[in-house]
Amino acid sequence: LHSTSRRQRQMCIRDRLNLANRYSSNTSWLIAVDRQTCRLGVLRGQRGSWSYAQYWTCSTGAPSTPTPTGEYSVTGKGYSFGHGYTCYYYTQFYGDYLFHSIPYYQGTINPMDSRIGMHISQGCVRLPIDRAKWIWDNVPLATKVVIY
Repeated sequence: LHSTSRRQRQMCIRDRLNLANRYSSNTSWLIAVDRQTCRLGVLRGQRGSWSYAQYWTCSTGAPSTPTPTGEYSVTGKGYSFGHGYTCYYYTQFYGDYLFHSIPYYQGTINPMDSRIGMHISQGCVRLPIDRAKWIWDNVPLATKVVIY
């Protein structure tokens, strides 16, 4: 059973890599989000030869507030936002849609909702704070974001 699940996981990762290889980016980075499985891949390279720099579980939009699908671009970054809560290390990819940390009680690092791998956000892509910071630190503006 364990080897079957590992094999299935590797096949999914390979399938996602094949999908990513169809896309180009204005930088040597690409972010791909699979809404259905709540997986986010950060890739390095170029069209046809991307490779994973990171591959993580994330939380995407709830059914009533879905994460939009399509092709976008990283257009901004900031340290924190929120009213009544605080999310950290945001990377903007489309209007008010962001990659960011899980929500914390306002002005603290005490988690308000630490669930990951679920369809629970208001449309943004939530990550653990260290992973949101990794994107914030490493992925430049103008990077292509593909959400499917």
